[in-house]
Amino acid sequence: MKQYFLILFSVFLVFFSSCQEKSIAPINLELEKDFYPLEIDRTWVYLTDSVVFNKQLSTVDTLKGFVKETITDKFVTTGDIDLYIIERSFKRSLADQWSVTDIYSASFIDNKATRTEENLRFVKLVIPTSLGQKWDGNQFFDESIIVNVGGESIEVYKNWESEVTAIESIVNIYGVQYENCTEIILADSENSIEKRYVKEIYSKGVGLISKEMVVLCTQNSDTSIEILDRAEEGFVLSQSLVEYY
Repeated sequence: MKQYFLILFSVFLVFFSSCQEKSIAPINLELEKDFYPLEIDRTWVYLTDSVVFNKQLSTVDTLKGFVKETITDKFVTTGDIDLYIIERSFKRSLADQWSVTDIYSASFIDNKATRTEENLRFVKLVIPTSLGQKWDGNQFFDESIIVNVGGESIEVYKNWESEVTAIESIVNIYGVQYENCTEIILADSENSIEKRYVKEIYSKGVGLISKEMVVLCTQNSDTSIEILDRAEEGFVLSQSLVEYY
């Protein structure tokens, strides 16, 4: 009887171990990096639409156009990190010529997908991503930094916190269906005189496909009026992918 019990117990251990091995599948971080593909000659073209509020001049400036981002080079840093150089260009219409406006950079630091814009390094993704996952996307700089927007000084990055709000979703942009998308809210705070809202969507194998950014300030605290309609400073930006290769 004792020998029979030992045999059954051994069989149970083998079965339990086998089930554990099947249920814990290793995550391939290299495949997860496909949400943020980095390789030379990769190019993304976006349609952009922006509105900038200027309190001093009492003006509202709008600008529509196209933004192209191309990875043009790669360097290996002293910390043995691959740093990719991004050339950013702009034109108002399809008939215009591209004009280079900025040089940005991007890299993976451990499992963090980073991007440097105007000397500010952001953590765009932390892989692997999971629903409800949170991180400090502005951990490499002081979020109280002042940014000049339309001649006004604004704390653009105040109260930001990144959170994954959707995974494995399907998103349609201008008739193109993107699968396996991850949605990230980078900021979502509002009071009677300020609003910060930023959302980015990444598609696996493609990268960033959509971005919304709302940064508004006002001295008019009448909340019966939408803050967009009483905004005195700040901007609204939308950016949607129209081509990538």
